[in-house]
Amino acid sequence: MKIECPGCKLSGNIDDANVPATGLAMTCPRCKHKFIVEKSVPQASEAVAMLDTCPKCQYSTFSEEKFSVCPKCGLVVADYQQQQLAARKAEAARHKQVQPQRKTQVQDELPVGSLSEEERRRDEEMRRKHGLDKIPGVVEVAEPDNARPQVEAPLPVFIVGWGTVALAIAFAIYSGYGISEYLDKAKEAKAALEALENAQSPIALIFQFLLFPVLTMVYAPIMLFFAIQFMALKRNYTVLLKKGAWAGVALFVLMKVNDLFFWFSRSSSDVSLSYSAAGLVGDIFMGALLIAPLLALAEFFSSSIFEKIEDLFA
Repeated sequence: MKIECPGCKLSGNIDDANVPATGLAMTCPRCKHKFIVEKSVPQASEAVAMLDTCPKCQYSTFSEEKFSVCPKCGLVVADYQQQQLAARKAEAARHKQVQPQRKTQVQDELPVGSLSEEERRRDEEMRRKHGLDKIPGVVEVAEPDNARPQVEAPLPVFIVGWGTVALAIAFAIYSGYGISEYLDKAKEAKAALEALENAQSPIALIFQFLLFPVLTMVYAPIMLFFAIQFMALKRNYTVLLKKGAWAGVALFVLMKVNDLFFWFSRSSSDVSLSYSAAGLVGDIFMGALLIAPLLALAEFFSSSIFEKIEDLFA
């Protein structure tokens, strides 16, 4: 509420909640005049023009107590409500002169200059909340919902997707084992050099033990990402997952060729045929184990199973 010194007419604001029913004794800071501030009692005509929250500055009593004049910004509630009522009457009169038309969205705006931007926003929110933004006689046409409905991934997508996830995790573990083996071999080579013994060069160790584990470590998370997007039924990732499968086939074929090269380079010149055959068969078998799942994945996209579910991908 507003207060005024009866001596020097100095005015100011004070919170109604701080004024007891018996009045509040105050001393003017300018002229030192002492006077009693009594809580204003609203008239009967103002009984409906009281609020507990100011719509302009958001001041609130946080209690059941209400005010007719905002103690913070001085807004007169009765004047504010009259202003709101006049604005709505002007808006209603304007709409009566316009022939109602079909529309897809209603946007009411109060006359420019009547309210601040913040007041208009709050007013529109309250009108929407209580359904006061609807114009009588106007039929609203709902916008067509063109959003693609959510489709649950079918069983083949689920199996292939999670199978690829498991495969990517296995490749990551396999590459981690290969990197660990390289570190052990590097330590052995360093110890051999310190003991003045023959040892493999660092370049040979990298190509034999480190190169392909590192490439596999990069390849595994890429395939993991492709598989997750594939299970989300994203069309672009069906092509990427297929290309990733063929890239994996090429990667592991090169890796096994590399292993065979170093295996034969370590063998003596008079090695037996059975020894060579055992090494060759063993590497071919290991390569087949690594490549077979990737070949099956690549062939899946050319199968009749995928043709039946291809339309589900967006």
